[in-house]
Amino acid sequence: MYDDGKTGYGITAIAAGMDELERRLRKGEGELDEEGLIPIYLGRDLVRSRRYERWEQASEELDQAAIDVAECPLAPRRRTLEALLRSLRAAMGIFRGQRPSFADKLESLVGVPAGGADEAEMASLREEIDAALTRLRIPGASLAERVAAWRASRSLPARELERVYGELQEEAARRTAERVYDVGGFRMRLVLRPGSSSGGRCSFDTATMEINTDLGCTRSAMKHLVTHENFPGHATQILYTRDAYLRGEATADVLLCALNGLPGVIQEGIGDQATELIDWVEDDDDLLQIALRRLRIAAATTASWRLMQLGEAEAEAASYLRERGFAVDPYVDGRIAQAKHPYKGPFNASYYFGDKAVREVRLRAGEAGYPGFIRFLYGNIHCLPSFLEYGGAGTL
Repeated sequence: MYDDGKTGYGITAIAAGMDELERRLRKGEGELDEEGLIPIYLGRDLVRSRRYERWEQASEELDQAAIDVAECPLAPRRRTLEALLRSLRAAMGIFRGQRPSFADKLESLVGVPAGGADEAEMASLREEIDAALTRLRIPGASLAERVAAWRASRSLPARELERVYGELQEEAARRTAERVYDVGGFRMRLVLRPGSSSGGRCSFDTATMEINTDLGCTRSAMKHLVTHENFPGHATQILYTRDAYLRGEATADVLLCALNGLPGVIQEGIGDQATELIDWVEDDDDLLQIALRRLRIAAATTASWRLMQLGEAEAEAASYLRERGFAVDPYVDGRIAQAKHPYKGPFNASYYFGDKAVREVRLRAGEAGYPGFIRFLYGNIHCLPSFLEYGGAGTL
C-alpha cells in the first residue's frame, strides 16, 4: 500500500544525499558555486540523508522512488512528486556533465513552460505604471524618464536605511504573525553591500538581510525586499515548513522548499507576492513598485530566453531588458549573468511564473478561503500545474 509520508521522506533523503555528493565532488568549484543543490535546509536532524559515492547510486534510488510515486492515488500529489523527481534527474544530469538546452532546463529542472513572458501582460503592466505615475504627478517626456524621476524622488538617504529597514521588518513580522505564521523573535540583520548581483538577498544561516546599495532604495523597494526575503517570504517559509513537518501536518519533502530546482517557482512566487500576502499595499508608490517588479522580471524572463535559447547577442538581450523593463545596469548585469549560468540560468523564469501563479490562486481563494490557502501554499511542495488546480480545501 502506498505510504505518502514514507515516499516523501525517501525523496528528501535522496535529494540531501545528492546535495552532499555534489559538494564533495566539486571541492569548491562547480555548477552551483557555494550554494549547493539545497542552499538552506532545516532537515538535517530530521531526515537521514543517503550516502552516495557515485551518481549511479542516486540514479538507481530515483528509479525506485519513481516506482513508489506511480502508486500515489492522489493525481495532483502524484504529478508534483513526478515533477520533483524529474527536476532532481535534470540536476543530476548537469552535475554529471550533460548540457541540455535552455528550453529543457526550463521544462525539466524548473518545471515551467519554455519561452518568454507574455508581451500583452507586459504592455498591461506598462499601462499600470503610467497610470500610477500620473496619479503621483511625476513629470517626464517618456515613461522611462518618469520612472527614473520617481525613483530619484523617493530614494532613501543612506543614513536612513537602517532605521527604515528596522521599522518595516517589525511591521512585516507583526502582519505575518496575524496572517501567515508567527516567527517569534527571529529577525534578519541589515547588511549594506554594493556591487552584488541582486537587489537584495538573505542568509538564513547568519540571519542577515543584504541590500545592494548600487540599485538605490525607495521605501517601497525596501518593503518588497523585507517581505520577499524575511516575512512572510523565504525566512518565514523555511521556519513554517520545519514546524509543519514536526507537527505532522506535512511530509518531509516540504523541507526541500529552498531546493535549486522545481520548488523555487512557488518559493519565489511567495516572495514576490509577499507584500500582498500580508495585505500591506499602502499607496501608489507600492502599486508602482509592484508593477515595476513584475515588468522587470517578465522582461528578464524574455531576455534570458532570447539570449540562451534563440542565440541573440548579449548586448541586444541586455538592451531589451533595460528598455522594456526600465531596469538599471546592476539589475541588468545580474539577470544576464544568471541567464548565462550553466545551472541557474533558467531560474529568472521562476520569479515570473511563480508570481503569476501565487497571485492567481491567492485572488481566487479570496479572504474567506485565505487560511486554507496559506496551509496549502506553505505546507506543501508544488509543481506549477497542480498548484494552479488548487480548489480551496487547504491540501493537495
